[in-house]
Amino acid sequence: MMEPLLDGIAVSSLNSGAECIQIYDTGTGTHLKSYRGTPCAYSTFCTVGNGEYILTAQRDKPLLQAWIMNRYEALQLRLLVPGRVNTMTVNACGPKYCVVGISEKLYLYKLVSGRLIGVASRHYQPVTCVKFTPCGNYFASGGEDGFVYLWSMASFIDALHKHDSLKIQPHFVLGQHSDKVTGVAVTSSGIKGFLMSASLDRTARVYDLVTGRSLYNIVTDHDVMCIACNTLGSQVFLGHDNGTVSVASLLPHPPAGDIEAFRQTTICHEGSVRCIAVTASGNQVITGGEDGEVKVWSITNVAQGISGMTIKEPHFALQRVVHTGRGPITNLAALRLDREVLTSELETQEVIAPFGQDFTSPLLVPFSVPIRGTGHLSPEDSDLLCTVSNQRSYSTMSQDDEGESVADLQSVIYRLKAVNSELYKFAVKSIIGDK
Repeated sequence: MMEPLLDGIAVSSLNSGAECIQIYDTGTGTHLKSYRGTPCAYSTFCTVGNGEYILTAQRDKPLLQAWIMNRYEALQLRLLVPGRVNTMTVNACGPKYCVVGISEKLYLYKLVSGRLIGVASRHYQPVTCVKFTPCGNYFASGGEDGFVYLWSMASFIDALHKHDSLKIQPHFVLGQHSDKVTGVAVTSSGIKGFLMSASLDRTARVYDLVTGRSLYNIVTDHDVMCIACNTLGSQVFLGHDNGTVSVASLLPHPPAGDIEAFRQTTICHEGSVRCIAVTASGNQVITGGEDGEVKVWSITNVAQGISGMTIKEPHFALQRVVHTGRGPITNLAALRLDREVLTSELETQEVIAPFGQDFTSPLLVPFSVPIRGTGHLSPEDSDLLCTVSNQRSYSTMSQDDEGESVADLQSVIYRLKAVNSELYKFAVKSIIGDK
């Protein structure tokens, strides 16, 4: 009997053609599904809900595209954004929001309504990477200016509901690399949560999510192109520009400060490693390279005694090549999927609405509340939406009939006022009582 859940790999390539996204089985390398659409922009692959939707940005246009997970064709949704997308992410918990990095700005959209919630502009150069924390209350951003920021969703929501709100400020200024930030990764949230950033300055930094303090500075011999970590944050995997992958161990926790990645590196690709991901179990690492290949590696840890401590040094063993021949890899993600999601017609719980370009304050926007719960007016209530001018334009009554009708309406109003007065007196008597 097959397991209901499987580890999957989502891949997009530079020269993917009409089928811009491929899904593979991590365990067997079997091709599971393809999705037809426009080539995807780098670092924009996202899933929405419990594997219900796929959301990416188009490479050459200021548009996003979405698919239901079990359908081949993209949804006919107009997801227009202000410019070409550098990077984007969607939160995993709670109401679904999408953060889009365009030039130096961060745009936050609410997917269920398509409304722009807020815009943050703290970076001085283009944003290169964004990542939500698992709880969905915060997200991190990195840019070509070397800065790494942690943003709170509360600050965007708070600014949205103020008429004269100030510029949205980051929750933490985590640090600044001396060169472009190429990736960020987040472990489990909470008191032990870590956020990690990689840079072309040949370092990766580890920050405490609670305090925003820099804990470790991982030093390597080559430019770091991408970063990933296991769920616990005990191992950090770094992809380099020379095609190698290095690993740094954070358990047992070393003293705060500079630490070195293990000297032994694994040559994974010809050319740079563009993408890297770790499976949920932490036993497999998936790499995507400039050479257009996606490889699955098994990780074995060999215990070694160093300076009186027992440290498990990881060793890579190639299991399989699952994707090749379509140009440099632009997106790579390790997914945990239900087998039925890819095949059956399951009802989606999440909603993605077309993105609107209405930037007015929500305090000034009227909203409607459906009375009967269905959102549709019954035939007898449909005339409530008719204006006076419309009623007159279609009226065939004579002036005498109109006069009688007005008199009847006035008598109804008088009766309603009398009933309301009696109802008010009864309510006061019931609540306060006779004095």
